[in-house]
Amino acid sequence: MQFSVLGSLEVVDRGVVAPLKGTKQRAVLGYLLLHANEVVATSRLLRALWPDDVPSTARKMVQNAVSGLRTVLASNSDAAHTPLLLTHAPGYVLRVEPERIDLSRFESLAQAGRVALTEGRSDQAAQALREALALWRGPVLADLVETGVNWPELAKLHDMRVSVMEDYFDVELARGRHPDVLGELEPLFEAEPHRERLCRQLMTALYRCGRHVDALQVYRRTRTALVDGLGLEPGRELQELERAILDHDTALQLPSTASVTPLVLPEPAAPPRTLVSLPTSRPKVVSLRQESEPNAAALVVEPCAERKLVSVMAVAPRQPTGKDPEDVDQTFLDISVTVRAEVEHAGGTVIGAVGSVLLAVFGVPRTHEDDAARAVRTALTIRDRLVGQDPAAPSGADLRIAIATGEVLAKFRPGEAAPMVAGAVVDSCVLMTTVVRCGPVWVCDTTRQASAPLIVYSTTSEVPAVWKAEAVREKPVIGIGRHTTVPFLDRERDLELLRGTLAQVRRRQRPQLLTVLGEAGIGKTRLLTEFSEGTADARMITARVPYFGDDITSRTLTELTRACVGIEHGDSATVAETKLNRLAHKLFGTGDLGARTVAGLLPLTGFPARPWHLVDSAETFAALRRLLEELAADEPLVTVVEDLHRADDELLEFVAGLSDGVGPVPLLVVASARPELLEQRQGWHGGARNVTTMTLDPLSEHAVGELLDSMLDDGTAHGGWSAQHRRALVGRVGGNPLFAIEYARMIRVGRSRDDLLPPNQVRSVVAARLDTLSVAEKAVVQDAAVFGETVTASAIAAVGGHDEIEGVVQCLEQLERREVLRRVRVGGIGGEQGYVFCQALVRDTAYAQLPRVARAEKHRNAAAWLDGVAAEDLLGDDLRELHHRHVAAGLGAPRAPVTAIVSAPVPEWSRIRIPS
Repeated sequence: MQFSVLGSLEVVDRGVVAPLKGTKQRAVLGYLLLHANEVVATSRLLRALWPDDVPSTARKMVQNAVSGLRTVLASNSDAAHTPLLLTHAPGYVLRVEPERIDLSRFESLAQAGRVALTEGRSDQAAQALREALALWRGPVLADLVETGVNWPELAKLHDMRVSVMEDYFDVELARGRHPDVLGELEPLFEAEPHRERLCRQLMTALYRCGRHVDALQVYRRTRTALVDGLGLEPGRELQELERAILDHDTALQLPSTASVTPLVLPEPAAPPRTLVSLPTSRPKVVSLRQESEPNAAALVVEPCAERKLVSVMAVAPRQPTGKDPEDVDQTFLDISVTVRAEVEHAGGTVIGAVGSVLLAVFGVPRTHEDDAARAVRTALTIRDRLVGQDPAAPSGADLRIAIATGEVLAKFRPGEAAPMVAGAVVDSCVLMTTVVRCGPVWVCDTTRQASAPLIVYSTTSEVPAVWKAEAVREKPVIGIGRHTTVPFLDRERDLELLRGTLAQVRRRQRPQLLTVLGEAGIGKTRLLTEFSEGTADARMITARVPYFGDDITSRTLTELTRACVGIEHGDSATVAETKLNRLAHKLFGTGDLGARTVAGLLPLTGFPARPWHLVDSAETFAALRRLLEELAADEPLVTVVEDLHRADDELLEFVAGLSDGVGPVPLLVVASARPELLEQRQGWHGGARNVTTMTLDPLSEHAVGELLDSMLDDGTAHGGWSAQHRRALVGRVGGNPLFAIEYARMIRVGRSRDDLLPPNQVRSVVAARLDTLSVAEKAVVQDAAVFGETVTASAIAAVGGHDEIEGVVQCLEQLERREVLRRVRVGGIGGEQGYVFCQALVRDTAYAQLPRVARAEKHRNAAAWLDGVAAEDLLGDDLRELHHRHVAAGLGAPRAPVTAIVSAPVPEWSRIRIPS
């Protein structure tokens, strides 16, 4: 289904125009398409449809139009990509893929053309701009304009079209095609005589066609229009062009092909929102998220079944006895549309329904370390949406929503988007909806523990071991930063580096960007907390990039701005604006600069007057940079941005620009991130003058042991803390303090040493890291986990049944770059290069994800391969023992990875154990 607004409004499904009934229905659809994927308040929609006098029946007319449009959209022949017209308090949102709207395609092509033009690729620029302009069939929503519609958006889009036409004329003039564009330039100039850029283009084309007098007449006409209509003289560039024509300046002649240089575009009148332009000395930001895929593609692996820790959400509407079945079906469909939209938006998957109970799962197909929090936050959003103000919305008071977290077997079936999920946690979640009351969001204790840093809960005596989710925390507490009672160990050098950098910034009076890199749980937040608490001679402001959702940039910068201004939770919009005005008056005075700063920062106070994508981000970024600069000039300022690896390109550009986009002031920008930032953003950490990167290494074994001792020092809470158990756990956590803390907490609650799974948070963090790998890379990791301590490409190819050994080699090299595996100098079988896991938890988590049947088959493959190695007399004593283990494992389903013989075997209690 395709939507066309660049001309008369049309909805086309596979070549057939869908019928739209009535002017109001067309107007509602047209307005929502102009604001696609954006919540449009009902009051705003009413003002657009009835700008002068809103009739008393207006809301009902809008509801009828929406109902009719939903029927039209539901007839889409492509069920997998059906547009959704959703009720979303305080109005509606039309969820549709951007490429299905001609306006979105126009904007994308225009942007591609501009990029090509600035890079000097004139042929590609011309093609993209030509394709963009070809989408226009007339004025925007021409049929509605005939009925009197005169929305401001229409004028903006008209200006955008003219701006793109000017870009296209620049390209064609640079390519020497002035005779071809003259026929388009002249009528456009007749309609737009005030546009100086268009005038310059027409004058240039006429001059190159030998019509010198006509070119000068065009200038005089524009000058007359500007002087008489606006009281303005033409700009300097236009005046210089007139003088060059009078002088027959040779510079006006078309340059030769060899000397054509990239054109620099002037700012268009109404450009689509783009990244703010910054000096070139900042770190260059280039997305490399998919760069490794071509290499990994040499190994073709189909996803299959996998064991996963997930959060299951059940939404059960309560239907009154005796209700008409068609009404029951309609209510269920309305609720399911909302549930599916919100679940998929948060990265979850709707897996089906049991009767009238909708089931969704978070953690399939990809694990996120905050899956439990995503599920609860999504459930709260669904509840709030379904109790919106629209009378047509189904009542949320008749809903039971429950969430349970546990392990499932997910089977990925070819050609189907939703996997089949099996596990007792699914049944438990459905059962929970039968014992709780309607209204709140209910969660099991496992879900509460996993999401408590992000969600506020209250206890209830209604149902044992069930908690009620109240709200999303205003200030989330993430990672080991919340464990401030445990000792701060082995980070003295890192802390001194932070303090030394701040001292250097203060002494040199120059901004500095310092990126703190480290894996999840390594202690970035705790380090920055200690740095903040120990710094008394500088002001500290902090913002955290949110885990997921829309408008990542605006939400992060809003938190930063509110901290700068002193806006507190609970302040009204009036109080926030008053505080902003007071600070701007103090820093900038009462002049124009202060007013522009206030205007630019208002969208970041937490009370935006319009959606972020309609905000002039360049002006807002400039205002925030000015604010940070003036605050730093007043006193040394440390700006902390945490979890920068989750940032989008827009936010990365802003943060990168702070190192050289402000004046000579003592401003230290500290950004914490995981190593994925360097994989996804090439060049972030090097090349610029004021940019530094530090990487947090794992804690030493001595520090980990001391950390564990501090939490397990009473001996009674954990059934005895023997030296053997201590050594095993110290080696197991791999120097990660969060893992050590979570293990210690689990041991303290009395978990048996003989049945000790890793804590759920540890499993989620490691599984989320594994799910960032490609399918082929993850398969290689799982095969390596099955084989043993030291693996080779040939061994992995045999275990996994891979024909392309070269593809396995490429995957191993990529996994080494990602620090999942590391090379060993000796130990490879048959002289091949050997690899070992960098962290035992990664190996064991990958192994635990394999179903028992798959594990047994892979162990048999390993044993058969080792038989072949033995036939060549390459099998030492240790490999013979490994062979025996694989033979035994192939007869059943082992509950722990098979590892090579070592002098001090890891005790059985410390292994990942999957109940059989």
